[in-house]
This record gives sequence, C-alpha cells and structure tokens, in this order.
Amino acid sequence: MLSRENRVLMGAMALVVIVFLVLEWLSTSVGIEGLAGPLAGFFLIVGLGVAAPQLYLAKTDSSREPVTRLRIVVFLTVVFAFVFVLGASSFEQLVILGLTGLLVVGWFGYELKLALEAARERGDLPELDAE
Repeated sequence: MLSRENRVLMGAMALVVIVFLVLEWLSTSVGIEGLAGPLAGFFLIVGLGVAAPQLYLAKTDSSREPVTRLRIVVFLTVVFAFVFVLGASSFEQLVILGLTGLLVVGWFGYELKLALEAARERGDLPELDAE
C-alpha cells in the first residue's frame, strides 16, 4: 500500500504531465509559441511538481519537520533551475535564475532567523540595552 506522502507526490507528478500535455496540445493546435518551453516546464515542475506537494505535506503531515520539506523545495528548485537553464533563451535564463536566486536568498534569511532565535533562547546573544 502506498503511503499518503507517495500518493500526494505521484498525484502531483501526474498533474504536471497532464498540464504539460494540455499546454503542448494548445501550442500546436492554437499556434501559440512557447507554451511548452523551458520556462513553462520550470514553473510546472518546480511549482506544481515540487513546491505544491511539499508545502501541502509540510502543513498536513507530521512525520517530518516542516523545515525539512522547505529545504527540499529549495534544493530541488536549484537543481531544476540548472537543468532548465540549459535549453532556455537568455530572457528565460534570467527569469529562472533570478527567481531561484531570490528563493535561495530568502531561504538563507529564514535559516539565519531560526539560528538567531535559537541562540537567543539559549542565551548566547547579549541583550541590547535601550539608551
């Protein structure tokens, strides 16, 4: 029997494939270029295939810490960014790497906040005196 986590992840991947096939069909039948390009693929894989199920599981599943699931999202976003940048135009590369960079900087800020809160609770940080 599949675990709930595996069902969520497999459902998200099936949804990614379905949406990508619909975009490809729209691209060929309607003639809109770029619907199934690297940028759309990046958003589909990272947004729908990685981030959405991990954020859902972070909120509803107690078997892992939510922070661990957020780390998975950041790590896989970086990996997929470098994969999708290889076949992208310069504008698409800028968008993919820019969004990934913002995500990584945001994650480092969040980790710094967690570290400072933990140090403050342990008493490792001096208190600032109000003058």
